[in-house]
Amino acid sequence: MAIVKILARHKPGYASLIQYILNETKIDRSEIYTQNLRSDTVEGYVREFVENEVFRQQSRSDQIYLFHEIVSFHADENSALITKEMLDDLVHEYMRLRGDTGVMLGAVHRDKEHIHIHFCVSALHYRTGKSFGLGKAKLHELKTSFQEYHKQHYPELTKSVPVHGKGGLYIGHKEWRAKQRELVLETVQQSFAQAKTQNDFLALLRDAGLHHYERNGVPTGIEHEGIKFRFSRILENDGFEQLPIEQSEEQKMLLEIAAIRARQKDRARDIGGIEW
Repeated sequence: MAIVKILARHKPGYASLIQYILNETKIDRSEIYTQNLRSDTVEGYVREFVENEVFRQQSRSDQIYLFHEIVSFHADENSALITKEMLDDLVHEYMRLRGDTGVMLGAVHRDKEHIHIHFCVSALHYRTGKSFGLGKAKLHELKTSFQEYHKQHYPELTKSVPVHGKGGLYIGHKEWRAKQRELVLETVQQSFAQAKTQNDFLALLRDAGLHHYERNGVPTGIEHEGIKFRFSRILENDGFEQLPIEQSEEQKMLLEIAAIRARQKDRARDIGGIEW
């Protein structure tokens, strides 16, 4: 069964996530999916996500700009059974359950031992400025509804059935958890040795199939197979904090959002219209 993971991002890192999702070494161009988007280039998609952010009605210091959502299949599934038609159907069902007013970009990745689908999702409904986030109950409903659809339509896929609402993706034993920790530690150490900045480090981890989680908008650790690994525990001497901070992309996005809002205010004032 497909496993759903949703990671909130408190910084407007649209470009880096979209570039990762559309990496040509990982995808087939026929397996790119969009909702409420018109573009067909990375630059165009980034612009549309920024434009949708401009509609935000209430801003907060800890606001969520986007979600990185992942639908993955267990490595033990028979990949021959996972056809393009099946993926098309599952992606469209996931988007339908997530909501047709969402701004979403997704693509299938086949570069690892298991097939997975990555989505960049705006934290706002399309051109309303209202939150497209999910509370705990809605998140559980999304996961269980998607799982039921999967079970009914594709019963031949039986591996890694998640137990939603039980606090983790798998119920593992000590040896399994120890092995996961070993694999994560090795990848984190290798990525850290190559990284020149914090953004570079996170990008290397993404390329290795490891995705970070945040606390108060700050990357805090890795979440892998339902287990969280804090950087403060797996890197010595506050290693992550010691890496230089590179925020050029985020600063550029914030400046662009502010500039669009300023132009809209000027236009509304000139024509005596209502700001949007």
